[in-house]
Amino acid sequence: MNLENYLQSKGAEVAPFDPLRAKRIYAKLKPHLRLPAHIIHILGTNGKGSTGRFLALGLLQNQKSVLHFTSPHLFSFNERFYRNGANVDFPTLERAHEFLQKFDFVSESSYFEYATFLALTLAQDYEFLVLEAGLGGEFDSTSALDSDLSFFTPIGLDHKEFLGDNIESVAGSKLRAMGKNVILAKQEFPQSVEIAKTIAIESGAKLFCLSTMRDEKEFIENLRAFDELFKKQDSFCANSICTPTPEQVFESLKAYCARNEYAPFLEQNLFGALFALKFFGLDFDFSTLKKLDLRARCEKIEPNILLDVGHNVECAKALKVAIEKFFKGKKPILVYNTYFDKDASTIIKLLKPCISEVAIFRIEGNPRIMPLGDLEKILDELEVSFRYFDFADLDSADLCGERCYVVFGSFSVAEGFLKQRDSRQTLESKRF
Repeated sequence: MNLENYLQSKGAEVAPFDPLRAKRIYAKLKPHLRLPAHIIHILGTNGKGSTGRFLALGLLQNQKSVLHFTSPHLFSFNERFYRNGANVDFPTLERAHEFLQKFDFVSESSYFEYATFLALTLAQDYEFLVLEAGLGGEFDSTSALDSDLSFFTPIGLDHKEFLGDNIESVAGSKLRAMGKNVILAKQEFPQSVEIAKTIAIESGAKLFCLSTMRDEKEFIENLRAFDELFKKQDSFCANSICTPTPEQVFESLKAYCARNEYAPFLEQNLFGALFALKFFGLDFDFSTLKKLDLRARCEKIEPNILLDVGHNVECAKALKVAIEKFFKGKKPILVYNTYFDKDASTIIKLLKPCISEVAIFRIEGNPRIMPLGDLEKILDELEVSFRYFDFADLDSADLCGERCYVVFGSFSVAEGFLKQRDSRQTLESKRF
């Protein structure tokens, strides 16, 4: 059975919960693998994909071989496996699948667990594997491996049906997956920091908590504390002839983000990746660093269209800041839809002051999408004007920037929007 059919046989990405299944399979598979020299485990709720991709780009810039395993995908399964600067092609994926099929015990794995084992197969003999957790933490298949560094992005209230309905439960589950060296990004909830500190003490882990880095002074304070904890040589020494000063690094990072029109949360994710890279004694060169090539992460696909994937309230808060930055007082139309188990009411209530109306984006054939009647009811209760989105609305006036749009919601929304947009552009090009 080829890979595509095999994955279809696995059914839903989230399989019935078995906390020991992945560890049991990995223990049997490990003797047959040539594991990467270094594993960086990315966990958290928001920003895992962009943080991991920034790290992969930085490692590539330092001539390191690296595979970045991320999920979910927008268009095609192979997007989950980014190896040395490009998505792995399907013949290579098939060969990895054929390798795993030698072992009967692997058939027990779920869809996501099998994807994890494919990543391990594809990363054999590589110097680095940047391994992104799925929705979980301590029981996630990626947590079966020992990592050199655990990096936790901001932890928020999401996947409550699996992880619990309060931040203490969610953060506890995720943070108990920490290894011996840990970087914790700036957190929305102070409880996450306290839980991390407790778990680190209990497990004997070295934990570094990043604080805000709004200016050079705060950046330098983080650097000094980081070097002290991990006993790293201060590579940002102001007296060095060949190494840029901390001030120069800060300014070059800010310039790179401005040049690529990154939202503030992406800038913070890049700061986090900088510290993760520094853990291995490596640095970014922001003058030549490639632009983030992970789609739909607060991406400006047109001067007046911002595209972002996000499920929870913390994502909506970050998006609100991005709207204020990019549209400077204008109120965009929110093109929106989401999964039925997400807190759409709180999200729309939060975004209401900075949008003009909601254009509901129809998604057909996805059982996870919120019923249209439920979404309409929420919008009515919040007294938010709405209509259904039609690509015909994107006329020449829109492309001149007279109206602006924010496309936001589930991965299915981003996928559907981009596919329809590309299809329309292809048809238009054939007409002329």
